[in-house]
Amino acid sequence: MANDATLSQAAARLGEAKRVLITTHVSPDGDGIGSGLGLALALEGLGKEAVIQLADPVPEYLHFLPGQDRIRCAEPNEEGWDALVTLDCGDWRRLGDAPGDTALFGCVINLDHHRGNEEFGDLNVIDPAASATGLMVFHLLRELGAPIGADAALALYTAIATDTGFFCYSNTDVTTFEAATELVRSGAYPYAVHHALNESHPPSRLRMMHQALGLMEFAGDGRIGMIVLDSTAFDRAKASPEDAEGLVELPRSIAMVEVAVLLRPTTEATAFKASLRSKWKADVARIATRFGGGGHARAAGCTLEGPLETTRDRLVAAIQEELNRGE
Repeated sequence: MANDATLSQAAARLGEAKRVLITTHVSPDGDGIGSGLGLALALEGLGKEAVIQLADPVPEYLHFLPGQDRIRCAEPNEEGWDALVTLDCGDWRRLGDAPGDTALFGCVINLDHHRGNEEFGDLNVIDPAASATGLMVFHLLRELGAPIGADAALALYTAIATDTGFFCYSNTDVTTFEAATELVRSGAYPYAVHHALNESHPPSRLRMMHQALGLMEFAGDGRIGMIVLDSTAFDRAKASPEDAEGLVELPRSIAMVEVAVLLRPTTEATAFKASLRSKWKADVARIATRFGGGGHARAAGCTLEGPLETTRDRLVAAIQEELNRGE
């Protein structure tokens, strides 16, 4: 496997390809889906065949994005392609079974901004300084000379906006704003994204928020804010797991909290998914990595096995250790 490839090298390889398969991690998010749709639509503008293959369906809150007919998620890929582009994923296993056998691809291009990426591609373009994978795709398309139409611009704007907390997180920089400006010039409509993601919640989302606020707890002298959900919380709210997305921001908004946690059940009976957010003093990616997960210094996630109380205690201990490191 080749390491430390550049965007220009990836663009050159894509320029040679006629058929491109695109994928992202399981439980896809705004950055993965937005990056994939933006790339697929722009590649089609160059006369290439581009399809997105996913292990899991697109979340309902992203159904407003155009180009969904290019997405497949029913079965693993079994076709041969000139190139596979993996987006926003640091570990081949987190792609699930979507791409199929690596022998089906002339080249695997691994495009990601997560520190600790396992560099599983033939070309690995890894930029932890990039605020979003969507930003990297934007620059990749510029290298490729691909026109970015209004639909592709909307998808890439969504990718960048969601991974920067609508341009509020600490990863937002001048390059991010410059790319967003160009995408708006190309036809992206910021209010359409804001409306779809922040003003279109079903009532179940608000009921889930009510449950979360009632279950909020604190540890580590108030520096750790946690929402610990079990299946009964979802039952009471008559809500789905998707309704809990983003609730980790509730404890993060509290002045004394340095690390926020949302702990919720997975489909496995004895496993819990943890979403981690931090402000200044803790690297939550380092915490998530200890439990087989990953992410960024300010936003990360992992899955922990075991009973809920044991899982909670292990996580709190790891967070406290990280906070002590920063003192």
